[in-house]
Amino acid sequence: MPPGDTAPPGDRPGLAAGRGAGRLPRVRQAAAHPAVRQLALLICFLAAGVAVTWPRATYLTGQLPEMRDSAAYVWGFWWMARQVSHLAYPWATAYMAAPVGVPLGYHTLMPLPGLLLTPVTLLFGPSVSYNLLVIAVPGLLCYAMYRAARLWLPSQTGAIAAGAFFGLSAMLAQEDWYHVNIAVGALFLPLSLEAAVRLRRTPGKRQAVILGVVVGAAVLTDPESEVLVAILTGLVLLPWVLRRPSLSRLWPPALAAVTAAVVASPQLFAMIQEQVRGGLRIDPGLQAVTDKLYGVGLPGMFSPTPG
Repeated sequence: MPPGDTAPPGDRPGLAAGRGAGRLPRVRQAAAHPAVRQLALLICFLAAGVAVTWPRATYLTGQLPEMRDSAAYVWGFWWMARQVSHLAYPWATAYMAAPVGVPLGYHTLMPLPGLLLTPVTLLFGPSVSYNLLVIAVPGLLCYAMYRAARLWLPSQTGAIAAGAFFGLSAMLAQEDWYHVNIAVGALFLPLSLEAAVRLRRTPGKRQAVILGVVVGAAVLTDPESEVLVAILTGLVLLPWVLRRPSLSRLWPPALAAVTAAVVASPQLFAMIQEQVRGGLRIDPGLQAVTDKLYGVGLPGMFSPTPG
């Protein structure tokens, strides 16, 4: 460089080093932020879920497992996306048992997952939505149980292990592959546990509404799993209420119950309507197929699982 000339500001070694040194603390500070650490943990859990369900991730191009239930789930995603995009009622269809049609109050429709994945279904098809849900569920199960475990375990390592043992368990992995509605329904067990415990520890409107939304969302996902969610929530809250009965302890669970009923009202209305009209059985004289049941039915939701 000729004498008297000076280097441009961006070319000065000292200034460049100073800028690099200034960025490093900001990167470390961002990495230490609780939200970033939680997001990183969730990503790790999701990656573990992809590994557990492998080769399901390769099915995102449109392939499906060779089993009858897969077709039912894919149809459900297609039906929910169709009805949402047409602003139409999704809990009844004439596309099954035509021309009479069937109610879908007890069908494994999974309205909430279907609604959330409607953009994916419309853009890429219902098979992608179905497979995407299957590979995402184990990681979400892990993270939900991790959150619940952190309420008791002082060690983050122990909470991570608890989440992994729950979400990556062989039983839930099997259900996720074959009966994804049950696996998604199991997601609301740790979610409701965390919400109920937080309500006990800090009673208030906010925690009551959160618990109610979680319980109501379980109904909109898998009504059969909602039975377990309700039992678990009751086991957490009832001893707390009965230990020292008072209005201050009664109104938060009551508000949670009202919120849950409001959130779950579309599904509950469809189930009640179907029950009033005679349940799931269709008169064989009205259709060209044999008389059969469509869905699990109200008694089946409370009966033991066959061994």
